Amino acid sequence: MTSHAMQVLLLAHVAVHWGTALKTEVLQATDLEDAFVTLHVKLHSTVAGLRGQFNKEGELRKAPVLPLLVKFQQGLEQILSDTVYMKDKRVALMNLRSADASVERLISTYKTWEASHRSYKLSADSGIFEELGKTTTSLETLLSKMNKAFQAKKRRHEKRLKELKKLVSASATKSNMNALQREEELLNKLTKKHSNQVAKISTAVDAVSNKDPKILFAFMRAVHDATVND
Repeated sequence: MTSHAMQVLLLAHVAVHWGTALKTEVLQATDLEDAFVTLHVKLHSTVAGLRGQFNKEGELRKAPVLPLLVKFQQGLEQILSDTVYMKDKRVALMNLRSADASVERLISTYKTWEASHRSYKLSADSGIFEELGKTTTSLETLLSKMNKAFQAKKRRHEKRLKELKKLVSASATKSNMNALQREEELLNKLTKKHSNQVAKISTAVDAVSNKDPKILFAFMRAVHDATVND
């Protein structure tokens, strides 16, 4: 074989190899995008299912488990939002798979129990406690932020109250008296709202720490129902 023929053969081989590699890369990119879209739609459906339960009039809206479910739903929403804008779809897909695994860990025990026609007593496993632990940690962080924000608002109202009291002391006009009353009402309303929110979240966190079977069951059931009800 001449040198020229060998070069032609080599170039042809490289061209075929490069073409195959390019085709494989395109297929991988397509598979990646398909997997991303499939998981994104699946998790979005779960988020919608949870939100739908929150919006319904019923026991769940006042149940101790609600703060846990809301925080879990918000976590899923954040992942969905973040991954949409990620340029590296492989990393985005990894994050979606991690979120999907969290959902599956929460509902797999419940699904098995349902499949057995509830023939035994349902109990939480380590996977469920792991996921609940993540959620309660997020709630504890939220509590800390809420307390800091409340204290800042409270100080502003107290400063304003102090100024208004001095003003009323110097000139007890109807306008000044009304302003003082409004400020006192605002502070009382703010304090009451904060106390109620903290109480609800603290109750949920304590229930998980104490492994309260009722709240664990309610959490598993709500997440499970969100995955099966579009």
